[in-house]
Amino acid sequence: MRFLFVAKQKKVVEAFLPMLGCVVERGHSVTLAVQEHDDKRSRQFEEAVNSARFSVVPAPEVRTDQWGDVASVIRRLRDCVHYLQPPLHGAVKLRTRVLSRLRTDFQFDADLGTLSRGLLTIPDDHVRRLEHVLTLAEQRLPTDPLFDQFLKQHAPDVLLLSPVVHFGPAQVDLVVSARRLGIPAWMLLYSWDNLSTKGALHRWPDRMFVWNEQQRREAESLHGFPPERVVVTGAPRFDEFFGLRPAMTRKEFLEPLGLDAEQPTLLYVCSSRFVSEGELTFVRRWVAALRQSGLESIRSCNILVRPHPDIALLASGTALHKHRWPASPELVARTARLFDDPHALVLTTPNDTPHGLFESIVHSDAVVGLNTTAEIEAGIVGRPVFTVLADDDVVDGQSSTVHFHYLQKEHGGFVTTAGTLDEHVRQLAGTLSRPVDSDAIRRFIESFVRPHGFDRPVAPLYAEALENAGAARTASATRVNDTRADGVADDLDALAPRPNRPVLPLGDDTTGLHVYVSPVSNHRARDGVVPLDAAIVQWIDEYLDVGDVLYEIGAGIGEYAIVAAKRKAAIAIGFEPAYGAHKEFCDNLLLNRCEALVVPVPLALGARDGLAEIKYEFGHPGETGYVLVEERSWKVRHRGPNKPYLQPACVMRLDSFVSRQQAPPPHHIHVTSGMNSTTVLDGGRETLRLPSLRSACVSTAPECADAIAGIMTVAGFALTSRVDNATAIHLLFRKSAF
Repeated sequence: MRFLFVAKQKKVVEAFLPMLGCVVERGHSVTLAVQEHDDKRSRQFEEAVNSARFSVVPAPEVRTDQWGDVASVIRRLRDCVHYLQPPLHGAVKLRTRVLSRLRTDFQFDADLGTLSRGLLTIPDDHVRRLEHVLTLAEQRLPTDPLFDQFLKQHAPDVLLLSPVVHFGPAQVDLVVSARRLGIPAWMLLYSWDNLSTKGALHRWPDRMFVWNEQQRREAESLHGFPPERVVVTGAPRFDEFFGLRPAMTRKEFLEPLGLDAEQPTLLYVCSSRFVSEGELTFVRRWVAALRQSGLESIRSCNILVRPHPDIALLASGTALHKHRWPASPELVARTARLFDDPHALVLTTPNDTPHGLFESIVHSDAVVGLNTTAEIEAGIVGRPVFTVLADDDVVDGQSSTVHFHYLQKEHGGFVTTAGTLDEHVRQLAGTLSRPVDSDAIRRFIESFVRPHGFDRPVAPLYAEALENAGAARTASATRVNDTRADGVADDLDALAPRPNRPVLPLGDDTTGLHVYVSPVSNHRARDGVVPLDAAIVQWIDEYLDVGDVLYEIGAGIGEYAIVAAKRKAAIAIGFEPAYGAHKEFCDNLLLNRCEALVVPVPLALGARDGLAEIKYEFGHPGETGYVLVEERSWKVRHRGPNKPYLQPACVMRLDSFVSRQQAPPPHHIHVTSGMNSTTVLDGGRETLRLPSLRSACVSTAPECADAIAGIMTVAGFALTSRVDNATAIHLLFRKSAF
């Protein structure tokens, strides 16, 4: 079976990578597509699985067609309505977050607290009507050709997606494209809070794989998802943590930190930025409450505070001390003393070293947290966990969320909750004076993250569940026919955004792309259309993969950078120093909504660094079609009105740009006609040898073809084709290794 797994980001991949390895071991092939792609990390993922049946590729993050804005508005509104349903009335923080995003999108002024309370007065039947209207609008959206193409390219038997439910660039469009192409789409739940904190489930997957029975019920109660289409597997992300064992004794861990191993130790685990932007204020109050206690065991205990990986707890300039334990020298930590207390310190270990957190927990007597996954990890180790209902405004993401309640004892969990710090201190003292009920902690952890057995790793069970689901699936058993009806594009034309200036089609009407009418585009236009060279478009279609990096040298008004961004979700670095063309380049990026993918750079590339002059080939200052005058350095030249205009410009070697600007290394380079192609390539000899670079399209005059071919051959490229047309010769090169 061929699985395509699309993950949003690195941490999602890390949670499921061992499971994907098990899938491969069972004889299946897996293509991992990461939306927040990074070449170095991709190589690390491939090395970790180490199989010819496993590969890593980039994946598109957002839709790039003309319906992107419409889809965003529909989904943002639906997220808001989602938090008006009765089970989520108490989720104040979650509702405020989606309203804040909506306020940013629509640029209205309103007090979010007042607005949130006001919306809750809408009668439930009207909320259901709004939900129905927005659901219909979602179902009528067309698929994005980019996502269709991506799925056709990889042709999986099953599409796996995680997290699916998420604000911002979501994966819902992949679900829609998969349904249109008849590919089963299965959602893998990443975290314990995804179903409650990340908005609405805008399109149902065919199956949903969750941690536990509680999440099966949550999928139905919050999203209406059929429980019979939910598979309970457990949480594979904790398998590594379950397998850890102490590398040192309690004494070996605490005494090198300057702490007394004979005293009780409390560990405070900080929460994410969403829960608290300024948790240190609350932590200081907590430490003070412990030290002011009349209970000796609490007043003299050791205190460790672990910051959350996603938030900087310490102020800039705080003194940090590097620490290694003699008993485990491979484990590195940073410590800081913030509390004017010799027995309390902040301890940080690398995020990619779970052993550091494990040692902190296993050598503590109890763990305290407000609302964080580390509480689950403490339960895995068997430590009692405590929380206190925070009355600090900076900790507004605790009780005002849904998932906070899942771990509390009063809701069937294992975390002891206190209403005040005084009550909390008494609870801590009580647990330090009696044996811990480890069986109760174990029972909850088993039901929550390992429902098929506390001692059974989840990854192989998960792989088996995917295999069984694939074997049992039928073409229509779980499919809901919510594909768009014929004529939808016509119905939705009125919703498409309208530019506030006249535009010209880019290429032809079928591309859906436009550029603004301007002196530059008018000069380029033919019969009311700004033409695209078929050979260059074909090169983009055939050579570029989704998410590749393209260096567009001589970008002009941005036509090919825009095509690459829209058709391949490519990251395009566009070099265009001509001031008129550069302005239109920037405007056209905004017009076609690809400003997030295209970087306009007002530099001329050449064989040296410094200032130079641009000589316009056709005498139209600021337009495309210039030649860089490199043989002399720039200086002030007073010229008469009838002389050709020479524009002062910054010139830089391509090698200098890549090294100095820390730019992403290119996968492809396009040098447009009218450029000094040989000098551009001569200034990029090191870049041409980069392992990442796979192809180049160089448009040039016939007399320069041999020199260009020579430079490219030395860099390891082979000439694959030569296309001659009326305006230029296109030389297409591919790196020999590819």
